[in-house]
Amino acid sequence: MDYDRLWENLNFHLQRIEQSTGELSQALLSLETHQHHVGFLNDDLKAIKRLIFSHPNSPDLSFRAQLNKRRSERHGGAGIKHPSDTLNALNDGCFLCRENIRWQQNNRQIGFELNTNNREYYVWMNPFPLLPNHLVVADRRHSSQEIDLFRPGCRTNELDSLLEDLCEIASRLPEHIGFFNGVGAGASIPSHLHFQFVRRPEAVPVFPLEQRSFLPLNKGHHPALITNYPLSIARWRGPQAEVISNADKWLSEWFTNHVLPKNLLTCNLIASFSRSTGETTLFFIPRRRDRQFWNGRKGIVGGLEILGELVLASSEECLLVEKNMIDFFFIERALSAVNTPIEFLI
Repeated sequence: MDYDRLWENLNFHLQRIEQSTGELSQALLSLETHQHHVGFLNDDLKAIKRLIFSHPNSPDLSFRAQLNKRRSERHGGAGIKHPSDTLNALNDGCFLCRENIRWQQNNRQIGFELNTNNREYYVWMNPFPLLPNHLVVADRRHSSQEIDLFRPGCRTNELDSLLEDLCEIASRLPEHIGFFNGVGAGASIPSHLHFQFVRRPEAVPVFPLEQRSFLPLNKGHHPALITNYPLSIARWRGPQAEVISNADKWLSEWFTNHVLPKNLLTCNLIASFSRSTGETTLFFIPRRRDRQFWNGRKGIVGGLEILGELVLASSEECLLVEKNMIDFFFIERALSAVNTPIEFLI
């Protein structure tokens, strides 16, 4: 059966699951099962070891470390690197373009079609997962990961529609948490717009960042600011439309008033939705493009690290655990290496 027919059949099946259950997450769990069955996914996450490090004097404060050796293979991609003579590699063989995925994965990797009010996306399973149901939600088109605020005049994605899509998808996946890694802030494929969503681990569903205190400013569209964390972080929480509107206004002002040169600015965005309260939570983390790593020129800091879970993938990084060199303060210092002060008069 050809790729288009396989795609149509699977999407029809998954759409019926979403419609019958009313849950997008059920469809995407079935997508994950399918991708294991056809052999595209072969990581059951059993080799991953998660460690929790609490503050010695304040047990309610913690960080995590994840030993995930297979993650170190992600930069090479998965599958065939070059097409046959009868096929073309579009956009330099981008790993998120369906036209390339078709030959790269020999028709095994199939995505789920997901529409928001602004864009059409394909949801792909991440072949190097960090957590269960690790999703890559990629723009159907090959469009840049750049945000218009950070690169004026370039072909970029608009901030308001980006916030709307991230928060909308989060509201449809309340068991997950999603993040956007900006260019120079952990984006593994900066040439193609994408989000990542992971299902919260059952054993420890709340991340260290979510347990920290924030100082509410009570000034219109202004956010609350984190009070005791190695990274500067702003947070909006409330009804989805209100969160998006306030964040869009404040971030536009932030960009205008920031002391750094505009070509150095980038960011991470993290979004989640609470089924019990009906509230959306959005975190904004300012970043410098020239400060992407916690370990010299290695160890990218992306969304999961910002949430407080440091990913250790290389042999050198995993050895740090064997030598008992990692504790609460080690991770605190590691995250501090990429901190970018908000530097905005609230």
